[in-house]
Amino acid sequence: MAWDDLAAGGVRYTTIPAEGRRLGRSIGRVTCGFDPVGPETARELTETIAQAPDDIVVVRYPAAAVCLGAAVLAAGRDVVPAGALTYWGAAPDHVTRPSGASARDLDVVPAQALDADGAGRAAAVVDEVVADAFAGYGSHYAANPLLDPALVLAGYQEWARGSLTGDGVVLVLRERGTPIGLATCSEGRSDLEVLLAGLVSEYQGGGRYGVLLAACADEATRRGRDRLVISTQVANVRVQRAWANAGLRPFAAVETVHAVRPGLLP
Repeated sequence: MAWDDLAAGGVRYTTIPAEGRRLGRSIGRVTCGFDPVGPETARELTETIAQAPDDIVVVRYPAAAVCLGAAVLAAGRDVVPAGALTYWGAAPDHVTRPSGASARDLDVVPAQALDADGAGRAAAVVDEVVADAFAGYGSHYAANPLLDPALVLAGYQEWARGSLTGDGVVLVLRERGTPIGLATCSEGRSDLEVLLAGLVSEYQGGGRYGVLLAACADEATRRGRDRLVISTQVANVRVQRAWANAGLRPFAAVETVHAVRPGLLP
């Protein structure tokens, strides 16, 4: 979820029709921002969830606001804990640029460049890389038994393909010309945020991910952004080690729960 959406204040509700159509359950999102949290915030969160028309409401709130867990329960829905997100960031020029063996035979190009010869390869490359890199990824959707993992993965592919148009940024990591990873990014108010980033399983390790991350930092610099931002599930320790080694630092944690209409869970 985009950092700018979380950084904004207040309790906000949004229906997500595209995800509902794909996953076969109506899905909405309630986001509680990083304003000071008190009893009024808890009441508003409870009321918003209780009044939501969707089968599944993805609720996100600052992990430090532990009192909001009880506010979610008070809405009268079944609650599925779905893990926390950690957000990391750094000024683009503080992100380590790999050199030597870790960068050998690697380059990063905009995905649109793959279509320069009219072959229309960009969308196919995005689908192939995401299908491998994010197979079995433990996102918040994986916590909910109502949601088919195959459809969730298809959603990541659709999301990444959508970044090929408009203002989206898709960078493709290649080794000797073969696409082996990608990152999708979007511009916030002052940040460039990496929304998806991963390598196909055969090529993970060996410093390749650092080359992709450095290319995202270079893109942030090119666009005049003050910070590179990225997030993951808190249990994804391996990638967070890579971010730490690259010079990024954690700056926020966000709790995620699914508030499910009673009677739907098996």
